Amino acid sequence: MENNVNETSQEEQKAEGSSEASGMNELTAEHETEANQDELHPEEDFSSYGKNELLQKMEEAAGSPDPEHVKGTVNKLKEVFRELVREEMEAKRRAWETSKEDEHDVFMPAPDAVAEKFEELLKKYNQKRSELRRQKENEQRKNLALKLQLIDDLKELAESSESMHKAFERLQELQEKWRQIGPVPQANVSELRQNYQHHLDRFYDMVKISRELRELDHKKNQELKNELIAKAEALKDEPSVRRALSQLHELHEQWREIGPAPKEVNDSLWDTFKAASDKVHDRKQALLEDNKVKQVENLALKTELCVMMDAEAEKTYDSHKAWQDANEKVEALFAEWRKIGHVPKEDEGKAWKRFREARQKFFRSREMFYAKQRDEFKKNLDAKIALCEKAEALKESKDWKNTALQFRRLQDEWKKIGPVPRKLSDKTWQRFKAAADAFFEGRNKQFAEADAAMKENVTVRETLIAEAAATVLDGDLKVSRDIIASFQKKWGEMPQVPRSETERLGRSWKEAMDKLFVQLKEKGGDENMVQRMRYDQLKQTEKGRDQIYRERMAIQDKIKKLQNEINTLETNLGFFSKSKGGQSLVADYQAKVDSAREEVVRLKAQLKMIPRE
Repeated sequence: MENNVNETSQEEQKAEGSSEASGMNELTAEHETEANQDELHPEEDFSSYGKNELLQKMEEAAGSPDPEHVKGTVNKLKEVFRELVREEMEAKRRAWETSKEDEHDVFMPAPDAVAEKFEELLKKYNQKRSELRRQKENEQRKNLALKLQLIDDLKELAESSESMHKAFERLQELQEKWRQIGPVPQANVSELRQNYQHHLDRFYDMVKISRELRELDHKKNQELKNELIAKAEALKDEPSVRRALSQLHELHEQWREIGPAPKEVNDSLWDTFKAASDKVHDRKQALLEDNKVKQVENLALKTELCVMMDAEAEKTYDSHKAWQDANEKVEALFAEWRKIGHVPKEDEGKAWKRFREARQKFFRSREMFYAKQRDEFKKNLDAKIALCEKAEALKESKDWKNTALQFRRLQDEWKKIGPVPRKLSDKTWQRFKAAADAFFEGRNKQFAEADAAMKENVTVRETLIAEAAATVLDGDLKVSRDIIASFQKKWGEMPQVPRSETERLGRSWKEAMDKLFVQLKEKGGDENMVQRMRYDQLKQTEKGRDQIYRERMAIQDKIKKLQNEINTLETNLGFFSKSKGGQSLVADYQAKVDSAREEVVRLKAQLKMIPRE
């Protein structure tokens, strides 16, 4: 009879909790699945971050009280940061190879303080995570031992001969201790719970607990469940949906540990608890929907940036300034990309891959331009160094005139050569300039010494200029011509004067002689005579000889043009002479031919007067 009563009690107890257990398992399974989803708080996209920003995020992650919670973030930070450091190091190596002066130099990059700090934080995080994991494992093992001991105590209680009242008090004490003990290793959870329930059922079977005591136990469970319901309902005020879900998960775990409440309220308690849980899940679902809408909008923005980056990647430029301007555009697009939030997870990798590949294509094109430019700079540098060597070979020369001409030719060549690496530009120019300065300083010193010795010659020439300017030709034509010739001869035989005085004295001398030439014409001297005497005067200076040469070239050019014009006119004459009614045109063209021939004769006569030396 007692056995039948006990079996009935157990069946009722199981029935009372069956619907609750089914609902709890269903809701908890749903919660556990959703709690692991990344959609609620997607992992941040660090692919567009710079080193300092990644370091700041690493500092935040390393300071987290729950290292396991940020494990995914840390792994992604590590991956992105190390790739960024690698790319930066390659860029530094390329820049170093471009600017190195000695092919035997070894690439020795400066220490990277940011990278060192990042790796130090990563090491501390790993140590902290390992230590906390060991502590957690130790704590779970201790909890397992405590719960195993409680099961042994429950087993002894079921076999003891104490009164039912004392036994029940002891049971409640053991149950409270069970609830207070923290988590155990996941591998032992199921078996441990089954053992505990087995010995709990065995206790009820052995002590043949009365309905009153069982109701007392159910009432205690009701109180505990009401407390959990209150905590679940309070989660509506928790600002963070993620924290609310995490706390709800803990409440469900505690609910599982509590036995059934009185039959008449057991289902309603569960319904109330489930309703509070559903509100948290509804908040989560609403946030997910908002996130999805925003992510789709973000995807559209990032796709537009991909199109713009694709366009930039297809362009090429032929100047440093143009590449600089394009680089600013690309970096501006990158900055816009970083401002945009998350996109749907299934599109995140594809969108970033497209944007990143286009950006890298732009950088590769830019690098090809600068690689070609570096080759040109190297050729230009070699050419300028060759000019430096030529200049250095000339700097001690005393052949002032010819060497000065050579230096001017070297300077002209220098100007025609394109740019060289900025680092070596000033150094190379200073080398070339030093050689030129050495020569010209030596020449100037020599000329200065010569000028000092020739200062008294200035007075001699000024005296002759004054005499010529004051001369009045009052004799006949022959006497006047002899006077002018005498002045010219004296001027040509005079010693040199300082270069600084040459132009002034030459100008004054020309003015004085021009006055004498005017007087000579007034005496009846013809143009040819005056021109010959004028050329004799010009031959006495280098500047005058240059003027004679230019005049000869100009007259020869005029003769050539006139002869071409005569040929054309004669061709047209032949055409018009054969046509009817063309006689008037023939006469006109013949007149032009005759005039051009007369001018050629005159110019040839003038050309004969111009001396060739």
